[in-house]
Amino acid sequence: MSLFEDLVNQHIKELEALKQKLLSEVETKIKQRSYELLSKYSEEIGNVQSQVTLERERILYEALVESRRIISNTYEDLLKEIEKDIRDYIDKNRTNERYIKFLENVLLKAKEVIGEDVLVYSSPKDRNVLTILMRKHGLRGEVVDRDMSGGLIASSRDGAIVLDMTLDTLLETNVDEIKRAMSSVL
Repeated sequence: MSLFEDLVNQHIKELEALKQKLLSEVETKIKQRSYELLSKYSEEIGNVQSQVTLERERILYEALVESRRIISNTYEDLLKEIEKDIRDYIDKNRTNERYIKFLENVLLKAKEVIGEDVLVYSSPKDRNVLTILMRKHGLRGEVVDRDMSGGLIASSRDGAIVLDMTLDTLLETNVDEIKRAMSSVL
């Protein structure tokens, strides 16, 4: 071989070595950059997945709260409707034997607790029935008209003893029982 060929071969070997070195460096840099990008995007994907999970949970929670609010409002609306139906029924059936018996039992309870001299506050629609029932059971006193749905309030003359058996009070004290009945049906 000649000197010229030796120099060319030497440069070819150096270029081959440089090529291998550059390929190795480029390959290393590509791998390193790939790992960096993969790590970065994996973290971003994880963050996005966390955000999606949080958003899903927020939406589910809001839907749960909204459904509970709707159910609560529905129960309240039903309760108001039941109360209205009861008031309407009493108003339309004041001469019904069961309602008159209820008034009579309340008067007897008032006689037992208060005595024979009572003031009875009631709806003007119940005045005549109560006057007759008071005479029937030997009660003295008077029936005073008051704006109420039904039932009565019996009081001693001095107001020291009061028995409130108005429809409004009975509904208010039995609202939990009405709600339980609604829950068992619904």
